[in-house]
Amino acid sequence: MKLFIAEKPALAKSIAAGIDGEYKNGDGFFQKGENIITWAFGHLLELYMPEDYDENFKKWDLKDLPLKIDEFKYKPIQSSKEQLKIICNLIKRSDVDTIINCGDADEEGQILIDEILKYANNKKPVLRLLLHDLTEKGVRSELKNMKSNNDFSNLSECGFARSIADWIVGINLTRAYTTKAQNNGYKGVISVGRVQTPILGLVVSRDLEREGHKSSFYYTLTGKFKTHQAEILANLKTDEKITDENEANEIKNICLGKNGILNVTNENKLEYPPLPYNLLNLQADCSKKFNFKPDKTLKITQDLREKYKCITYNRSDCEYLPVNMWESSTNVLNSIKSNLSDFENIIKNADPNLKSRAFNDEFITAHFAIIPTEATFDFNSMSKDEQNVYKLISKRYIAQFYEPMQYLQTNIEILINDYKFTTSKKKIIKNGYLSLFSGENDSEQKNDDEVENSFDLSLLESGNCQTLNIEINKKQTKPKPYYTMPTLLKDLTSISKYVKDEKIKTLLKEKDKDKKGENGGIGTPATRSEHIKNLFEREYIREEKKSIISTKKGRDLIALAPKILSTPDMTALWYEQQLEIQNGNLSKDDFLNRVFDEVEEQIELIKNNALLDKNFNGIDKTYPCKCGKGFLQKRHSQKTGKDFWGCSNWKNGCSEIYPDLNGKPNIPKYFCPKCGSALNRWKNKKGDGYYWSCSGWKTKGCQIGFINDKNGKPEI
Repeated sequence: MKLFIAEKPALAKSIAAGIDGEYKNGDGFFQKGENIITWAFGHLLELYMPEDYDENFKKWDLKDLPLKIDEFKYKPIQSSKEQLKIICNLIKRSDVDTIINCGDADEEGQILIDEILKYANNKKPVLRLLLHDLTEKGVRSELKNMKSNNDFSNLSECGFARSIADWIVGINLTRAYTTKAQNNGYKGVISVGRVQTPILGLVVSRDLEREGHKSSFYYTLTGKFKTHQAEILANLKTDEKITDENEANEIKNICLGKNGILNVTNENKLEYPPLPYNLLNLQADCSKKFNFKPDKTLKITQDLREKYKCITYNRSDCEYLPVNMWESSTNVLNSIKSNLSDFENIIKNADPNLKSRAFNDEFITAHFAIIPTEATFDFNSMSKDEQNVYKLISKRYIAQFYEPMQYLQTNIEILINDYKFTTSKKKIIKNGYLSLFSGENDSEQKNDDEVENSFDLSLLESGNCQTLNIEINKKQTKPKPYYTMPTLLKDLTSISKYVKDEKIKTLLKEKDKDKKGENGGIGTPATRSEHIKNLFEREYIREEKKSIISTKKGRDLIALAPKILSTPDMTALWYEQQLEIQNGNLSKDDFLNRVFDEVEEQIELIKNNALLDKNFNGIDKTYPCKCGKGFLQKRHSQKTGKDFWGCSNWKNGCSEIYPDLNGKPNIPKYFCPKCGSALNRWKNKKGDGYYWSCSGWKTKGCQIGFINDKNGKPEI
């Protein structure tokens, strides 16, 4: 009897559909012939929290750090206890002789099932099933290609090592920064992580660069030239920007009225269809077209894969397809046509005999591109968002069976003395795949310095021309734009370009050498969305229109965090060591010891950092307290269950407290003339007006009576 352990229930159903035999339903599993199929709900286990090892660790205390854990343990996630028990009992059944690891085809999917097997102390043989296509045909095909799970042991060790190392870094440094800051009046948690913090660092760096940008002026020259066929415009080409107006005027005077030599070159070119989606490009397009955050796109694709089985593996970092998948392209196109009636015409115009550059085994990683499957379903049963994403994925796939766009590229060069004026124009000869995307304006913004000619430049002939006019344009340099979701996601694939240390830069690029579309990135397509989501939720970044901007809280953290945390350095160095684990040259424990030593060093720096003691800006100084020494902070009363505002100087005797009003302290405007306490406005019990009374009657024994209300003010 074989036991298949799937990552999620939907995957278990797909596996069951691809296995022959009589179907029987069990408690937390299916049986199909001589096969049992059960499932997890994502991770069923989690690493112990510090207090699970020692009750004293429940209280965050700087002197306890770093937490030294001799043996890292896993515990059941509370909501998954029952299913974990079912799986463990199935593993131990005497009639089960083989286990099949059916986790997703990545490091996380590998350890998700492996951690269950370790928890159950499994000694039985384990096979590995890698599923990209969840249709019945796809499952049957992969069932013939199962490998020993031992072949993936190094991948598993790397996964466990990375997971535990992230715990060591995140738990210890989050506690260290938080307790240090709280000792200086900060209220809240300062979350630190190996990937999350460098992403924040990238946003902060861009914002500070913008704010520090000093605008300067430069000059461009646009010439108007008369040829035998027409009058055209062209810009002066220079190696460097002209910053001296006198120099611009000098060039104008030299060229004005002079004859020039016109050179025309025409070149027929092809532009091929965009490759099928990987997760990152899909998230970027969904952000541009639908304003989806990355985590929303990830969730939708997960549902498309598991609920409808209509797309392949959704967490892919690859844009290419295996060559052998071209053979089933007609079936896939027919399935899309069945699902999308409004795509009938564009599929009719597709040519399944075409084999685009996407079908290339050389660029296949552990995954391949996200494409539609052969599954058919009721399109109207999908939500609008699901429909939109499925259409995007389908159209990209259909584009692979369209001819490239053909165009004529005309380049113009005008020589006057030693100066060169240039312009160019692209004329489409055949739309090809562009006909699929008519009406969609996703083109790059045109350079401000470019000029437009209405005349068909391809009709020009080389020869002489005359300079009719030279216009000098005064322009101002602009800072880099704020990040948007698409541009941030794109930069996360090539964060190495911002790294100055050559070793770190090289390591980051080496990490991605076999990944098309990744060039020294940080995080994975699947995890980036979660990290960005956390940065928003923890108020380190905010979105203004479509711009992503760092908050004061986020800037404070990056200002105080060490370089190894605020940059991708740690990821790069870990990659080097994890490569050693994969090659068998470094044990998981040795790697974790190195990580612990680094964290210990950072914590000692935090403990002794006078800057943190003196200048941590975690105290919101928006609302100064009337004591003159502290500032009002928002707090939560466990007793009343309500929010209130109190002075940050309360340890030194200030007892000022104000109720919360829509996220702000409800600071009184009027005070008792006798004791100085706040005056509160009340409605008469009879409902015929208002009165004022002193709030100090209980705390200060103030005997002042009722004060009449006069037009919303106390009559003092």
